[in-house]
Amino acid sequence: MKIGIISLGAQNHATRRLVEATLAFGHTPTVLNPFGFYLHIGGAGTSIYYEDLPATDFDVVLPRLSAATAQYGEEVVAHFEWTGTPVINRSHAIANARNKFRTLRILTHHSIPVPPSFAAGSARYVDRSVHQTGNYPFIMKPFAGTHGNAILLLDTPTSLKSAIGAMCDLHQDYVIQSFINESAGNDLRVIVVGGKVVAAMKRTAQVGEFRSNVHRGGQGHPVELQDEYIDTACRAAEAMDLNVAGVDLLETLAGPMVIEVNPSPGFTEIEAVTGVKVAEAMIAFAVEYSQTTKKSN
Repeated sequence: MKIGIISLGAQNHATRRLVEATLAFGHTPTVLNPFGFYLHIGGAGTSIYYEDLPATDFDVVLPRLSAATAQYGEEVVAHFEWTGTPVINRSHAIANARNKFRTLRILTHHSIPVPPSFAAGSARYVDRSVHQTGNYPFIMKPFAGTHGNAILLLDTPTSLKSAIGAMCDLHQDYVIQSFINESAGNDLRVIVVGGKVVAAMKRTAQVGEFRSNVHRGGQGHPVELQDEYIDTACRAAEAMDLNVAGVDLLETLAGPMVIEVNPSPGFTEIEAVTGVKVAEAMIAFAVEYSQTTKKSN
C-alpha cells in the first residue's frame, strides 16, 4: 500500500516516526511537501500533480499541516478528496479545528464542556462580554496558534481592553477564555485515533509559567484517564469529524473541559512519556480506513 504523508518537514521527528511505522507494516511511505503540489480544475490532464508526476496513485493520505502550510495544505487535502483518494482528516475538519473559536462553537453544539469564552471585534464591548463570561483573570489566545504561542494572561480590565484594542488594530482575531484556577499550569493531552484513545499524558507547566505546553518547558507525565475523560476526548474528536486528533482537556471541579482539538497533533513527547507507539496506531488506522473506504465505494 502506498501511503502519502503531507508534511513540510521530512526530518521532523513525528514525520520520521510515521515513515518508520509505515515501513514496519510493509507499506511504502512518501513524504509530500504541500508546496510541491499543483492542482487543476477543468482543462486537460490529471487534476493533481506532485512535482513532475501525477499524484493519483496513493491508497491513503495522512495530512500533517502546520501553521505555515495550513492554508494551501487544506486545498491540497480537498483536492485529494475530490479525486477520490481516502484522506485521514478531511479539509473541512482541519479548517474547523485550526480555528479555536469555531472549535468551541462546534463542541458546545454537541454538548461538550468548554471554558466560558468570547470574541470581540472592538474593546468597546469588553465590559458586557466579561459580565456574561466570568471573572478575571482571562486567557487570550489567537484563533489559530500552536505550542502556546501568543497566549496572554490578563488580570485587570485595563490589561484586557488594551490587549483587545491592540489585536483589533493589528486585525488579529483572538478568543478570550475564563482562567480555570483549579487547573492552573496543568492539562491533559489525549491522542484519539479512529474514535479510540490510544495515549494520554498530563502536562505540568514549569515554575512561573501558566502554559503547560512542552514547547514552553512543560513536563509530561503518564496518566490513567477516568472513563469520563476518555468519553469526552472521543466525543470531541467525533464532533470535529477528525479521525486523528490531539484533544487537550482541563481537569476541573465540574469534570473534564475541552480547550483545544488539534488536527495534526504532535505525539513524540507522548510516545516518550507513555511508551505507546502512536505512529504505529495512526498508520494501522490509515491502512484500515483505506481498505474500508475502497470497499464502500
